[in-house]
Amino acid sequence: MSKSVVQIIFSSNSRILLGFRQNTTALNQLWGFPSGRVEPGEKPLQAAKREALEEVAVEVNNLMFLGKLPDPKLKIMHYFYVCKSWSGEMKNAEPNLCREVCWFDIESLPKDCTPTTYLILPELNKYLFNSQCRTASHLKS
Repeated sequence: MSKSVVQIIFSSNSRILLGFRQNTTALNQLWGFPSGRVEPGEKPLQAAKREALEEVAVEVNNLMFLGKLPDPKLKIMHYFYVCKSWSGEMKNAEPNLCREVCWFDIESLPKDCTPTTYLILPELNKYLFNSQCRTASHLKS
């Protein structure tokens, strides 16, 4: 893969944050996770932290690597990170490239999302379910 992209999945309860892409050369007019390219010499984790600040104006307190998906057609590797804790007020920090950011229940996402949004959902659901189970068993102790 010649290019790498990071996607940050902000999660709160059973909701995830999506932005509506506009004025972009790729996947224009679709909902997707805050994302961006990994710059030369940058690690995906560093890129995810930078992109969170650039796209939604927050500093991530923790990022969990969820997985990666190749897009052989576009020769891009997508790296996915989940963030459940951040500092700052979430807002659309790139209104020229994103019409709006909205929280959606993971069970009722818009029908016009980027393909990778749908492809990562099984892994995201598994991660969120396991996180809830760990929290519930911790509360019982």
